[in-house]
This record gives sequence, structure tokens and C-alpha cells, in this order.
Amino acid sequence: MKNLKISLKHGDVTTTPCSIMFVKHIESSLSMPEKAIDLKMDGELSRMYREHEQEDRKLLKCEKSLPFKYIYTIIYHCSDLPFSYSSVDKYARKILQLSIHDKAFEGETIHNVATAVHGPGAGLDSSESLETMLMAFSNELQITKDLGGLEEIIIVEQDKDVFARLQERLKYLMSTKRIVLYENGDYYLNLDASNVNLQQESTRLKNLTLEHVFIAMPYAKEFNNVYYFGIKQVVEKRGRKCERVDQDKFTGDIVQRIKERINSAQLVIADITGNNPNVFYEVGFGDGSKKTTILISQKQEQIPFDFKTQRQIIYDPQDILGLANDLGEVLDEILQSQ
Repeated sequence: MKNLKISLKHGDVTTTPCSIMFVKHIESSLSMPEKAIDLKMDGELSRMYREHEQEDRKLLKCEKSLPFKYIYTIIYHCSDLPFSYSSVDKYARKILQLSIHDKAFEGETIHNVATAVHGPGAGLDSSESLETMLMAFSNELQITKDLGGLEEIIIVEQDKDVFARLQERLKYLMSTKRIVLYENGDYYLNLDASNVNLQQESTRLKNLTLEHVFIAMPYAKEFNNVYYFGIKQVVEKRGRKCERVDQDKFTGDIVQRIKERINSAQLVIADITGNNPNVFYEVGFGDGSKKTTILISQKQEQIPFDFKTQRQIIYDPQDILGLANDLGEVLDEILQSQ
């Protein structure tokens, strides 16, 4: 079987040339990629959903306003929610199955397909979603052993910071897990079955779904280092996954998603710096749900009266390593007692 190229593209789905653009659609809502496509198509995508949203998938032929011939929408209904990493796994497998075997494309050669990676807009971590998609592609190809005319899968991300993290994850998957190979300046999916343990991937997906820590914090860029280096890496080193619901990018019922993920979380970590009302809401809901909560806050912050009696980690934003060490000690103590 020939190699399958994996490309990361920084940009908009509406400017990505490919044979098919795959889109995830959650019933009764439009994601950012869908909104961008719908705008280019003068509302044709929305009109299609009004008539066919109860179906499981829908193929739509595009006009000249977009650089791809087809939009293939995979539709998720209320019974399929919440959208999870297992959902990402199934979505990625469908991309391959439909690209290679759908009879709608008989007589045509599908050379390349594209999709957005699922991250904060779906309540997931983009890097974990990328790894889940690549593993799903690899595992599905071990079953089908057929690429047809497919040569390339393009992963599109518009946010430059998220794109940079996806690039780092791709390098990590190449150097550590060997999920992808790097040849002549391009990445290719590693189709050697000996390098992919299906049982390990099943366990990884289960852990992503069941063992997570909910992170409540402001989503301003100045908190990126706090989250990715002071919190996320610390949590993941202890076999748990971080989850925060980006309220600026999430589509659908944000409050319901927050409640679901706090309820299913092992514990909550909340950065109360700046007295953010959204963070306070999430802390309050977690407290009402009897969730163990670790509070962190930057030095010289005025701590609200209600929180002064609770245990907190006070950190210096210029010393993220110090935060990571302190948080690690508290996490170890809590996890060992649970």
C-alpha cells in the first residue's frame, strides 16, 4: 500500500484546495468552519440542514465559490453527544471509509481530502484530537488495506497558536510514537502495523473520555503558558487529561457542556486570577457538585473573601516552573487519597 501524506495547513477551510472538505455538524448548531463555508455559499449549507439534518451524513456539491468540489457533512444528533475523543475516532474512520468506498464517487479519483481538527470549539484539546485522528486513520487502514486513489489528508487550523501546537504534536508523534514518518520535507502516516498497538489506543481513548480534570480559567492569551506548561503538562504526567471549554469558540449549549464535563471530571483546577465571573460560575458549580477543587491565583491578586479560607496555590506568572512543581505536589496528594 502506498504512503498517505498528512499535511497541516494554517488557514481557513474556505481557502483549502482539495477534492472533498469533510465537516462535523452537531444538530441545531453551526461550527466556525460551517459558518465560513455557509457564508461563501450564500446560506446553501444552512438550507440543506433544514431539510436533511435528521440524516447521518450528507454530500453537497459545491459551486465555483469554493476550492473543493464536494462538502461531506457527518451529522451528530443529540443522542450522540457530548462530542468526545471517541467521536473524533469515529469521525476520522468515516472520512477514510467515505473517501475510498462511497459509490457517489464512482468514476472519480479522490486525491486529497481536508477537515478541521476538533479542539476548543468541541470542548476538546486540539493536540489530543490530532493524535486521535491519526491513530484512527492508521487503524482503519490496517483493516481495509486500501487507499483507492487517496494520496493526502489535510488538517486545517486557523488559529496560529493552536496551529503551532499541532506542529509540535506532529513532531512528537514522529519522534516518540512513530505514528507518522518524515520523508523529504513531508509527513506520512506510518502504515506499518507493528508500530500501532490497537489495544493501547483503545485504552488511551478510554482514559481521555473517563479520566479528565476540568480547568476553569480565563482564556486570554497571557494565560497560555500557565495552561500549557503550568497545568496541562503537570496533569498529563499523572495519567489524566486536561479539559477546558473555550467559551469564545465553543458551539452549542456552553452552560450544559460545562456542567456535563465538571460532573464527569475527577477534580477541578481553577485559576481565579482577575476575578473572572465565568471562572467563579464554574467553581461554584463544581463546589455544588462536591468536586475537589484546586484554586490557583497570581501573586498580588486580591483574593475574594469567599475563597480566603480555601487552600490555594499562589504563583508568579514569571515562574511557571514553580507553579508546575507546586501543583504537582498538591495533585499527588489528592490523587493518592482518592
